[in-house]
Amino acid sequence: MDSRKPYTGYALNGIDGKGRVGIPAGLRATVEANGDGERTLFVARHPSDPCLVGYDRQWSNLLKTQLTTDEHLDRGEGRVFDRLNKSRRAYTMVDEVGFDGSGRFIIPGFLRQSAKLADCALFFGVGDQFEIWSPTVLLETPQVDAELKEVAQWLLDQRTAA
Repeated sequence: MDSRKPYTGYALNGIDGKGRVGIPAGLRATVEANGDGERTLFVARHPSDPCLVGYDRQWSNLLKTQLTTDEHLDRGEGRVFDRLNKSRRAYTMVDEVGFDGSGRFIIPGFLRQSAKLADCALFFGVGDQFEIWSPTVLLETPQVDAELKEVAQWLLDQRTAA
């Protein structure tokens, strides 16, 4: 896991009428590096925020280990661990999608709808994965850091000015 490249940076990319969007170049390079050159992306709902997360196959495989670790910690401290529902969330609410050489992929319809993604997607690298936001939803979400909101607004302003 120490050799994993972190997801960093931000970008605002357009979504076409078929739900296609391009993964920003830096994030795409990280997906490919962490996935041994494989052009496969995992897209899922964020566990607590109204956005999506994207990650590579290696991180997907590490999630199983994380679930087991979380279970041992919870049970060791006398807490109930709901493995069934945590597994459902980790493995059912995920779509595995391929992307082309320019990073374009189709955001699965249910996920696109649940994240309220329309004509553009805001990408933020957050270390082990990256987030995909509707810019307007991000700006309206109280728990989002003010500096991220500044970045989102600046990107929207740049898009409008272009």
